[in-house]
Amino acid sequence: MANDPIVGAWELISDSGVGITIYTGSHYAIVRAPKNRQRSAGDQATPDEALEALLSCPALAGTYSVSGSTITHVRVANPRAELSGQPLIVDYSIEGDTITGTIAGGSSAVGTVQTWRRIPSGSAGNPLVGAWELVQDIWQGVAIFTGTHYAIVVMQKERNLPSGDQYTPEEALDAISTCGTFAGTYTVSGNTVTAKRIANLRPTLVGVDAVWESLVEGDTMKFRGISGGLPTEEWTLRRVS
Repeated sequence: MANDPIVGAWELISDSGVGITIYTGSHYAIVRAPKNRQRSAGDQATPDEALEALLSCPALAGTYSVSGSTITHVRVANPRAELSGQPLIVDYSIEGDTITGTIAGGSSAVGTVQTWRRIPSGSAGNPLVGAWELVQDIWQGVAIFTGTHYAIVVMQKERNLPSGDQYTPEEALDAISTCGTFAGTYTVSGNTVTAKRIANLRPTLVGVDAVWESLVEGDTMKFRGISGGLPTEEWTLRRVS
């Protein structure tokens, strides 16, 4: 959708948070986190750390549609299992390179206003640029790349719901263990991608670069993690926009 004014990458303008949002015309990915967040001291997050992460690091990805000044986001992947499949409704306005969104539905934060600044687009010749859907038996999700920035949200297809209206710390630990969200900038050297995590979900990976091997052939990407908490088995993604 060349005439879609929201297409592109946006960075959150906030004193307390960081975040990246990318729209492609058909797909989107949004990842946010608190600013100056500290990495977990241990190799594994504690239940209390997991609960704090789940509540303070919202993320979602999927498809979207625009009607007038309203964006309807369909959740294909997100950290909170009880929100899966529910649309997030945002009313927006654009002034220059700034977009302001007000949450209008599909969230407990209705009425919250967020402002984002457009990020200049990078090289269009990069074969990673575009939106990709994960093709996998156990996991599903969306990865989106511009020439300089990326946002990735994936989750297991079968997940446990919280037992009540609120997550317990143990339930939160299970939730963040069955979901991966991260976004930031990246560079490519040969088939190796090095991604800086500006925002991410898991406390143990705050500030840790994600490094993976990526091979693109036509509309298929083969992905294999090298370091930074990524899966080392080969995953397949299919280009969708």
